Amino acid sequence: MSNGRHGMSVCSAFLDDIRNLRANAVLIIGVLTFAVLVWYHSEKLFGDAPPSTTRSKLKLSGGFANIKNEVLDIEKAMTDILANHKGVSQAAELAKMAVREQYELRTKYRAAAIFVFKQQGTNLHLAMRNAAKRNFIKEIVLLHDMSKPVDSFGNPVKEWLKCPKEIYGKPVNYVKSTQPLDELHKFYACASYTKDARTNVCFYQAPARDTENYIESMWATFLRSPSLLYTAVGAMTYYNDAELTFREDAYGIDAGFAYLNAGALFLKSHAVNFVKRIEQLQVEDKTMYGPDVESPAKLYRKSADVFFSLWLNRPPCELSNDIVPYKRQIDEPKVYERNAFARRALQQESHVLALKLLLEQAITYRDGLAKVSRVGRVTNRTLATYRPDAYSSCANDKCLLITNVPAVNPTPTHLNGYQLGTRLKDLLERKLPPQECDVFKAHQYHYAVDGNPSTQWVTTNANISEGDYFGLDLLKLHKDVQNVTVVAAHPFQDEMVVEVSMRGRSWYPVTSRPKGFVKTSWRGFPVTEYVYDLSDSLAAAWQRILELPSQKHAMTPTPPLYIRFLRFRALKDYNLPFIVMDISYRVGKPLDALASKRIKMLRAAGN
Repeated sequence: MSNGRHGMSVCSAFLDDIRNLRANAVLIIGVLTFAVLVWYHSEKLFGDAPPSTTRSKLKLSGGFANIKNEVLDIEKAMTDILANHKGVSQAAELAKMAVREQYELRTKYRAAAIFVFKQQGTNLHLAMRNAAKRNFIKEIVLLHDMSKPVDSFGNPVKEWLKCPKEIYGKPVNYVKSTQPLDELHKFYACASYTKDARTNVCFYQAPARDTENYIESMWATFLRSPSLLYTAVGAMTYYNDAELTFREDAYGIDAGFAYLNAGALFLKSHAVNFVKRIEQLQVEDKTMYGPDVESPAKLYRKSADVFFSLWLNRPPCELSNDIVPYKRQIDEPKVYERNAFARRALQQESHVLALKLLLEQAITYRDGLAKVSRVGRVTNRTLATYRPDAYSSCANDKCLLITNVPAVNPTPTHLNGYQLGTRLKDLLERKLPPQECDVFKAHQYHYAVDGNPSTQWVTTNANISEGDYFGLDLLKLHKDVQNVTVVAAHPFQDEMVVEVSMRGRSWYPVTSRPKGFVKTSWRGFPVTEYVYDLSDSLAAAWQRILELPSQKHAMTPTPPLYIRFLRFRALKDYNLPFIVMDISYRVGKPLDALASKRIKMLRAAGN
């Protein structure tokens, strides 16, 4: 009985503290979530069971009834606070908007996984299962390329008689194709062979590639700007493709080449329109070229990926990841990437033709094209506005590295058609990567989030300017981010401001001084582990907000109630690059879950 009276006195004192706005911020948030939990589950916890039954089950001498009344008092007190606090009300509305937007995007877009193959085998089975496990994949299209009787190894190509009808509940559509479409197969499969009328996105990968470590982060990035082409590539391919980008205001061009085999996401409508464009070009070629002249139709088929990525006239968003095969042979390296420069050189004619077609299209429809809005000199920060600022998937596929520092210096923006063609030709004549590419590959984006502190991402092409940043996209909204840890060798990490955001549009600075621990050194720089306690810092910020006088409520920015993006931003120029060994974060249990757990413990104690 004394315990019950003691509990009531503590609750009463705590209620007085809240009413006087002097309670600790963490407890305030705890009470908020606890009150919501109690309100939501009130029928379950304090239902209409007979009093005798309740007393016999809980055996707390009416303690729960008293707690319920006090919780209702706390609810009323907090409701009064929130109803008269414009800043808090605005924060709640922004949180609702962010949650609604996340839900709507995830329900609006439904993807089909596309696989083109000649022989079914272990790799294809693994790839199909990996895709079918994803919530956003709603169906699987298997296009069996039977255009030739044998494959490249001389093995006969036979119909797959026992093709599965579904995998993990996802329907499988098996399609045989005898047309010699080569790389066009994937676009025809996306445009014509998806059965679900609601499918509006296609995910393609070569069956030999293992996309398990980045498929979810690719999807989260896709949802940020669905009109772009998203691919995953190795570091060398990323650097090569970053050089092969073209931006020209006079022609309305903002495009680049991309590599699709290691994983690609694009709208189904893009595939439909691209197939129509290729068919139109093939008709035009029949009237333009005589019977004795070879038309470019063969190039359209063999290099369809080249034409598609440039035809979109949108900057592709490539993630620089580790690309690995499903089934490795003895002594085959784990990181699986061929010489991107040699591969592009073999397709030189296709690249030049693709650029020519894009220029012709731009000239023909110049007045109707949306101009690329670019004013003045292109900087690190202006580039980030044209594509999501995500550059590499975390090793666990639960986050992405975000930054505004490019690996390749921005290309000139005022090049006429001849200069564009000449530049492309010169770049495609290289069969070996330049030294700058080797340096980037040794210190690539992925090394900041690969979970290995012995590797490092270094911004090798530029020193840091005011406003440059790096951080993480956590893929979805979190309300329980506890801390973030950065292992870095640049000496100005503790001078950078920490910012968090729900939607990546507006940022809230967090006053959090990191705890630093020197771990080792790298090329003369101390490698320090910085731990930022976000939960305590945000709780203290909320306490200050709640204690403000009412006339300052509307003018004071409030911390976000959810966090998806966090970043570290430079406040001045430095004559040094970013040197980042690792970035990680920790998510704790949400406060409402802790409250629920506490109530279960109380109920168990009463039995």
